[in-house]
Amino acid sequence: MPDAAAPTAALARLAPIARRQHGLVTRDQALAACTRRQLEHLVHRGIVVRVRPEVYRVAGAPDGWEPALMAAVLAAGPGAVASFGAAAHLWMLAGFWAMPPIELTTPTRRRVRLANVTVHDSAILEGIHVGRRRSIPVTSVARTLCDLTACCPPNQVARALDDALRRRLVSLTRVRAAYDDLATRGRRRSTVMRALLEERGPSFHPGGSDPEVRMVRVLLRAGLPRPVQQHRVRIGGRTFRLDAAYPRHRVALEYEGFDFHTSRTAFDDRYERDRLLKTADWIVVYVTSRTIDDQLVRDTLWALSSRDPGSFPSM
Repeated sequence: MPDAAAPTAALARLAPIARRQHGLVTRDQALAACTRRQLEHLVHRGIVVRVRPEVYRVAGAPDGWEPALMAAVLAAGPGAVASFGAAAHLWMLAGFWAMPPIELTTPTRRRVRLANVTVHDSAILEGIHVGRRRSIPVTSVARTLCDLTACCPPNQVARALDDALRRRLVSLTRVRAAYDDLATRGRRRSTVMRALLEERGPSFHPGGSDPEVRMVRVLLRAGLPRPVQQHRVRIGGRTFRLDAAYPRHRVALEYEGFDFHTSRTAFDDRYERDRLLKTADWIVVYVTSRTIDDQLVRDTLWALSSRDPGSFPSM
């Protein structure tokens, strides 16, 4: 049996496929590269290991959550993609950093059952709804966000959406297109996603952090003008980026997180920024995690009214 006695050549043909798939190959892929007997010989010698029905891992390939996810996707067959919480973790969306259970979505009417895997099905798994992340087929960021509205609290989805916008993983236009496409093709409209999109109109800016977005929302709800987010100001030959600002009134809003002071350099930079802002006659409204909404509004109104008493009510 010369073919079974020569595993090296067979393994060499499988290696390029496995490298693209986290060290994994399907049975069909393996049989396209070697004979059935060669594959059996590789399995017998422990050179490849069966990890899922019809899926094998090359011995020595890295193990972990991503290879396990890839193995499940391959075992589920053509068109299957990582989805829901697994997709959110794969995209590393805010609030989904913890390693989740494996979830997949497969084309409708395909019965797939895999151990320790939650399997959904959908008739809409093409175009703007799918993509790849770390070589793993996955729902696109836009589709992932739409799916999350069915299983996560609105605040958690909102945080993930703003994070994706901030990192430029997706645009509001793209999310809206995915949402509309799902609705027009028979999937029930998500009231959560509709509300999130309505809150984020043409002038929406995801800012540099979640607290920054919250500051702006509080001010807008109180009837104040929308501040300029991530405003650049140049003073004394140095350029600073302010969380939010009313440039005409020289009023800045800065969120001070506890982690901001974790280094001497950060502390010194903050002091120098504040010193230069003061010399340029800026008023800085500081906000922390303990700042209540009413206080933020009062402090901002006081700063604005001190600059332009006729336009804002004094506090």
